[in-house]
Amino acid sequence: MLRPLLQVDNVSKSYGFREIFSNITFLVREGEKAALVGPNGVGKSTILKIMAGKETVTSGRVQNFVDAQVLYVPQDPQFDPAANPVTILTQREAELGAACAGSTAEALSRFGFAKAESKQPIANLSGGQKTRLALALAWLSQPELLLLDEPTNHLDQNGLDWLAGFVQQYPGTIFMVSHDRYFLDQSAERVVEMAPDGAAEFLGNYSAYRTAKEKAFQSQLAEYESEQKRIHKVEQAIARQMQWFTKSHNTAGQNTEVRMGSKEFYRARAKRIARQAKSNIKRLEKMRESSVGKPVPDETIRLDSFHERASGRRLILAEELSKAFDKPLFTKAGFSVSRGEKVGIVGPNGTGKTTLLKLITGREQPTQGTLWVTPGAQIGYLDQELTSLDRSPTVIDEVMSAFDGHTAEQRTKARTLLGCFLFSAADIDKQVGVLSTGERKRVALVKLLLSSHNLLLLDEPTDHLDLPSREKLEEAMLAYEGALLIVSHDRYLLDRVCTRVLAIENQEIKSYPGGYSHYAAQREKDHKVSNQQKTATAKPKLSKDQRTLLENRMARLNSELALMPKDDPRYAEA
Repeated sequence: MLRPLLQVDNVSKSYGFREIFSNITFLVREGEKAALVGPNGVGKSTILKIMAGKETVTSGRVQNFVDAQVLYVPQDPQFDPAANPVTILTQREAELGAACAGSTAEALSRFGFAKAESKQPIANLSGGQKTRLALALAWLSQPELLLLDEPTNHLDQNGLDWLAGFVQQYPGTIFMVSHDRYFLDQSAERVVEMAPDGAAEFLGNYSAYRTAKEKAFQSQLAEYESEQKRIHKVEQAIARQMQWFTKSHNTAGQNTEVRMGSKEFYRARAKRIARQAKSNIKRLEKMRESSVGKPVPDETIRLDSFHERASGRRLILAEELSKAFDKPLFTKAGFSVSRGEKVGIVGPNGTGKTTLLKLITGREQPTQGTLWVTPGAQIGYLDQELTSLDRSPTVIDEVMSAFDGHTAEQRTKARTLLGCFLFSAADIDKQVGVLSTGERKRVALVKLLLSSHNLLLLDEPTDHLDLPSREKLEEAMLAYEGALLIVSHDRYLLDRVCTRVLAIENQEIKSYPGGYSHYAAQREKDHKVSNQQKTATAKPKLSKDQRTLLENRMARLNSELALMPKDDPRYAEA
């Protein structure tokens, strides 16, 4: 049983009159790896800062059960831009003295800093390199509680795998916020779901949390339906009793054809039925007050049946395709994309994934080879900078620009899809320019999905999106009947949506059937085969018979050498 380390107890936080969250309670235990999830804006980063002592609570408290060192690593670590990683790590090593967990050299090696980049100014480092530097500083300190706020930002697949290993092997407690579901599946042992008015805890990784949520929904729905049946039976009983009461009351009041004794009987019966009905009405009111609320299912995304201009089965064909800037990105690549395919594009940062999308759109030209795109392709492109969006109009007006016309039916369709992508009725009248990056990305995605494109090119579509938004985007991609090319580090999305993966590695573009897991398994298998072939080339394995013959020959030579005089010229030769 893990000992308690820290308790967030009924914590609330407000800025002026604006309440961010309230009644947040959860426990952090020694040695565990736990994740905090919830929609954007719910206050996850604020809770981490409160736990680290960088923010104060409006009400409630944070109770520390042991005197533990707590270190907070923010989403975008800030350093002196003129310094370099060696200088910063050396300074931390000197500050910690004997308490330091290792040396600067070891930290640089562990966190993947090559000699050249370790001496570069911080201003020249990428976001992923800054994240690794912040984690290297944390490793030197080895705090008992490490708080990580979106550590997966800016990392490619190799970086994400490395980070998962770091979390799993870390000797202390890690409490992290992340929107990378694949990473959470690898790293988290417990999930805390945060809402504006409370928090709920789930054992297991992200997939276990989603399964438990769905099970809880189905259980609540079954309980609700069972209670509604019981309520309906009581309502029917009351209705029957009211009919009997009315009939008895009317009969007792008749002046003819009813003897005096019969009138008293019907009066008594009417009173008895009225008492029973009144009792049942009170029972019904209590049942309604204590009944389980009807769970509200997420709105399911549905897209109209897809219609496109007549075109061939193949949309894209690359032959001997090469692209280089100051250095080659890929050479002599060949691949094709067919109608309706959903293709993921993966590879380390800087290998040319975005460039490949720009080649397809015609924004870049091949260095060599050909890239043919069918004339029937109607291409929609989501770039990382969201340049397709006009920031001046309202959300609903910008989305409506996807249509040729502006009919009432189209406006209803646009409002419905915006609702599916978590925009409220008030949100859709906001100006696009005042929205967050994640909200603007959702607007751009809705606009693309409502358009008449039959080929969508999406560059990191889940960046800046929270978990609910990512799940909605996946639903939309699965419902979309056109072809998709998706550049993404979101391995969960690639697994759920994609039917094929194009991997850009070592200046090659290789095609793998299936989603990300199939690609990763096949890639691991290919690497093993390659290593075996290298080993076989360097040191060919001998058969049992060959080994026996060689050992016999060596034994015979040793015997001849032992009997040979040392002054014999053949001795030196042997």
